[in-house]
Amino acid sequence: MIVRRTPISTAAPFDLSAVKAHLRLDSPDDDEALEAMARAAVAELEGYAQLALLDQAVTVSLPAWPSLDDWPLPVAPLLDPASLSVTVAGTPFVEFGALPGLRPVLYPTGIVPEGRVEIAYLAGFGPSWADIPADLRLAILDQVAAAYDWRGNPELKGTGLSPHTARIAARYRRVLA
Repeated sequence: MIVRRTPISTAAPFDLSAVKAHLRLDSPDDDEALEAMARAAVAELEGYAQLALLDQAVTVSLPAWPSLDDWPLPVAPLLDPASLSVTVAGTPFVEFGALPGLRPVLYPTGIVPEGRVEIAYLAGFGPSWADIPADLRLAILDQVAAAYDWRGNPELKGTGLSPHTARIAARYRRVLA
């Protein structure tokens, strides 16, 4: 499976003033570093929790239709099932349904032809920082704070997600059986 994400929103997936307030920093001296840390925190959170925080176009390529009756889409949330399009062997396929939300699934409603499958859809909570759920915004801020505190300490650099960020992300992460 190949998953491609293309950002739709041009907004930053964080608010630098919120980051600075959370860290209790006033000086613009660290703005560039804080922005880099915030972008890294967003990327880690999105990757770990399999989320699109801001609106993204997602394209999934599969060698064939999945053998599961209900196939979980790899990036959530799917807020609008009408954004889904499926092609099989280069031909549009319309005999499918979808369950939207934080754990979206795609399922066939007819006989699936054989061939390479391309699935395209829109994922994300919205176009701006304000659309991201409050707990995920807090997770981003906490991850930036951890990265800020860990900077310069080689013993802590490989620690990954902060415990608080990991707890929040785990509520969104899909666990497949």
